[in-house]
This record gives sequence, C-alpha cells and structure tokens, in this order.
Amino acid sequence: MDGRGFSLVELLVALAVASILLAFATPSFQALPRVQRSTAALNQMIGAISFARSAAVLHRAPVTLCPATAGQCLGKDQWHRGALIFRDPNQNGLRDSEETVLSALPGLTEGDRLYWRSFRNRGYLRFMPAGYTHWQNGHFLYCPADGDATLARMLIVNAQGRTRVARDTDGDGVVENARGRPITCP
Repeated sequence: MDGRGFSLVELLVALAVASILLAFATPSFQALPRVQRSTAALNQMIGAISFARSAAVLHRAPVTLCPATAGQCLGKDQWHRGALIFRDPNQNGLRDSEETVLSALPGLTEGDRLYWRSFRNRGYLRFMPAGYTHWQNGHFLYCPADGDATLARMLIVNAQGRTRVARDTDGDGVVENARGRPITCP
C-alpha cells in the first residue's frame, strides 16, 4: 500500500470486525425498551406514593392511592388500568363525589400488570396526616406482559410510607423480595 487508502483485504477485515461487534450488541439494544418500560412503571409508582404521602402531611388529612379509571376506584388487582390519588376524610378507600382528586396516573402498556399486596389486605394504599400508611406495609409487583422474571420489578413500602426498590442480590438477573426469594409473576 502506498499510503493513499485501504486495500480491499483491510476493508473486508474491518467490515467483518464491525459485523461481529454489531451482532453482540443487537440483542442488548432490542431488550432496552422493555427494561425502560419496567423501570418507568416502577418509577411512576414511587412518584405517586411520594406525592400521596406528602399530600397527606400537607393537607393534614388522609390521602388514598387506589387503582382507578374515570375518577373511580376499581378492584384490588386493577392497578394496570391507572390510579387515583385523592383526599379521603371518611377513610372508606373509595372516592366519593365530594372528595378532592389530587392526581391521576395513566394505565400501563397493554398486558403489563401491577399488583399490590399488603398487611390488612386492602386494595388501596392510605396515608394518614402524619405521613404513615394506615398499617399497610406491603409491596407493588410489576410484571411484564410476557411474564419475563428478569423484567419483573418490586417496590417495597414500609408502614412509615417509605419505599425501596427490591434488588437482585445474588446476580441471577431476577430481583429478590423482602424475604430474599426471587420474585415471580402470577
């Protein structure tokens, strides 16, 4: 070579190396939107819980977070359809017509699910004026439409209303619950 360009062999080797690198990177890029969707769903609940807790303290009144659409609370396992945060002075866990809506959350992507399990087995989460839950420590479990355990996420809520995200402590790609067991989607 005389220094003015690449030979055909050099160009083919460079293309082969680039193709191999691209082949390894493509599966990671394909999974990225699914990982982002599960993270976004969990972050949305973290924000909603934080907002509801702060609103209870600010308004000095009970505030409820419930699964909802069209301004009305739904059944226990309907969190994927959306959620509602409202002042709940009568503490019945249902939004009555005179109760003020503070915020609403959109539903999840079709097929994704969000489950709430708690002490006292309520379908909603209530915060009292001091910022504590109404003895409702528990967890939210996000499950992707395909049930892939590596994309499932868990948000643990203690009785004081503080949250923490469950982590993968053993490095197997699946997060563990508060008892250290891998989470599974129903």
